[in-house]
Amino acid sequence: MKYAQEDAVEKATILFWKKGFQGSGMRDIQQALDMRPGSIYARFQNKEGLFKLVVEQYVAHSKEKLQNVADSDTPLLSLREFFKTALINPDELRYMRQCLLVKSITELELIGDVGKKAVLEGMVLLNNCFANIIEKAIETKELQDTTPVAFAADWLQNQFVGLRAFAILQTDNSAIEKMIDKVLYDLAAQWPSN
Repeated sequence: MKYAQEDAVEKATILFWKKGFQGSGMRDIQQALDMRPGSIYARFQNKEGLFKLVVEQYVAHSKEKLQNVADSDTPLLSLREFFKTALINPDELRYMRQCLLVKSITELELIGDVGKKAVLEGMVLLNNCFANIIEKAIETKELQDTTPVAFAADWLQNQFVGLRAFAILQTDNSAIEKMIDKVLYDLAAQWPSN
């Protein structure tokens, strides 16, 4: 039963990632999950309940990947690989270049309070993951010890969101890699004192 729910949430993740919350109707959900309406409502309560599980799983997977970056002996090098993996994928998976959470932010007022809370909490949690990476990079001397952790984590998360938008529009993967390198170069540069 647990496996069946994980499988359903994975299928729903692809649907919401491609079409968004509003663009995914109940017929789309039924077709993607290969479930009848009664089964969907019994298992997930409603579309928003399913969406909440999708967001929580997406955040958990992202957190695990970012934790692996922070646990690395060379977190900035690992961060570069994380960025490449997230941003460069085959055309049939191009939708994955965009962050599911950021895509959902554009629909915050449409997804209901439960879904909205899951998205916003997910963004905060991932910001904390970026802070952990910054702290580890300072510890390993990849970043200066004067790097302001919270400010740099906010900046890095915003850069990643921007990189994801940039990557959606790109057909030249080398342009994406150059942009990743620029972000990492800027991260290691001098930070404002205030």
